[in-house]
Amino acid sequence: MAQRRASVRRAARDAPAVRRTAAVAAAGTLALAAGACPLTGADGAPLQGEGVQAAWAVEGDAPLRAGQPFVLRVRTCPDGAVLQRVDATMPAHRHGMNYRPRIEPLGPGRWRVEGLLWHMAGLWELQFDLRTGDRTQTLRQAVELP
Repeated sequence: MAQRRASVRRAARDAPAVRRTAAVAAAGTLALAAGACPLTGADGAPLQGEGVQAAWAVEGDAPLRAGQPFVLRVRTCPDGAVLQRVDATMPAHRHGMNYRPRIEPLGPGRWRVEGLLWHMAGLWELQFDLRTGDRTQTLRQAVELP
């Protein structure tokens, strides 16, 4: 009987520590789930939607120039987001690119977009269509081409 009481006292004494450990573990799991694919500065220029993020960067070292083809690397978050379309328009001139870019998946949340060419200098608006589940969002970013 004394052994049983000692066991109950130890359980009562250790219960707060067990609850704290479980709470810390649960918080860590939630943090990992929420940040399962964090975007970093190395991923490129960040874009934010509702429950979806993207970042893009020009592949290679050459600066963007009018009349020069270029390739983008795109990172999406969550990894399950599908990059459906990339386009660019010049809002002031009401026209877009003369070419349709090709999207190549590189792995979960990673994409390569080639066949882009901005044919004149000025303000362009890059557009990324991302699908998550049954919802598609367009993320936009203004880019000034000298």
